[in-house]
Amino acid sequence: MDETVVRRLVDASGCSAFVVFGADNFRYLTGATLPFAENYPERQAAAIVPSEGDTCAVVTPADWLQAVKDQGWMEAAVAYDENDGPHPAAFVKTLAKTLTGMGLAKAKLGFDETRATAGLVEAVKAATKAELVPVDGVLSEARAVKNPAEVALIEKSCEFADRGIIHALNHLEGTLWGPGYTVPELVERVRVHAFESGASGVGHMATTVGDDTRLWYAPHRGDVHEGQLIRNDITAHSMGYWCSISRMAYTGYAPPEVEDAYAENQELKLAAVAMLKPGTRCDKVYAKVKSEAEKIGARLIGPMVGHGVGCSHFEAPYLVEGYPDELKVGNVIALGVATLGPRREIIVDRDVYEVTHEGARKLSWYRCWDRIYEVTGFRAVH
Repeated sequence: MDETVVRRLVDASGCSAFVVFGADNFRYLTGATLPFAENYPERQAAAIVPSEGDTCAVVTPADWLQAVKDQGWMEAAVAYDENDGPHPAAFVKTLAKTLTGMGLAKAKLGFDETRATAGLVEAVKAATKAELVPVDGVLSEARAVKNPAEVALIEKSCEFADRGIIHALNHLEGTLWGPGYTVPELVERVRVHAFESGASGVGHMATTVGDDTRLWYAPHRGDVHEGQLIRNDITAHSMGYWCSISRMAYTGYAPPEVEDAYAENQELKLAAVAMLKPGTRCDKVYAKVKSEAEKIGARLIGPMVGHGVGCSHFEAPYLVEGYPDELKVGNVIALGVATLGPRREIIVDRDVYEVTHEGARKLSWYRCWDRIYEVTGFRAVH
């Protein structure tokens, strides 16, 4: 995010500064990704951006600080010792000292309330005497519209996620009759290949096989056999900008009823894609899919068909029933219509699209998934 734009955002909110605690908002305001921060929610960091003045600042654990600097952070950077008191005392002590040095100790500070515990907020108030004002709505609205650099990072994250899934399925080729793969091994290969392809992080991952495809998530268990449906779900990021991808495969040649169910799902998805235009109300996209599903007798699951991605894998806008906001140029949507297959399997082919003046531009273009991926044997491309 351009610093000038951020400062204008702070000034328009009536605050003297923004102090954000969430790893996603940290990335948005600083341009730096905290290393695997989502895996360590008990570790605290903050980015401080004043409405005016020359200095912004970050406060992080000691071992994260160099990573932030290595990503181009040239302003104030302060480390704290996590052993210097019980959680979150060490962090709050250093944050309060930093705010005091910036002349913000008693100022009106905008913060991301949904990313901070009540205990942390009370500790910061006590240590600084600052007035803390939630600005989650301001940040969400600003983050929903991406600039070209942000879109480019999301586009790369889509490529890395798709390549992770494809390479894992390539490994599965020719193994169904021996020695065979376990489901945990298959999902681990998705993760490894996403990183090998260039992803800088992965988040939620689920590979469901056979009867487990009737569930959104099941513990990774059992073996992969011939004649099974597979759903691969993954969120991954490229330097802090996320995608959310879901792909369907079948071990062997998919029977007609599975192919028909997948084609039905694709039909509904394309109806949604056609509506991804500036000015379209988000709930109207869902209503359109629901109407089309009723016409063709498809079994639609859930009240949502898509959501935004960016500095997190799930953010505004939301293509959900009752959400009246209109789509804007620069929105990036993870679109995945969920329907039931012939044995009540959950079928989802989730792609990511940028909303442009001309309509939807597909960012997850690495492979065409308009037909279910059939794992039938060794492939020359592997």
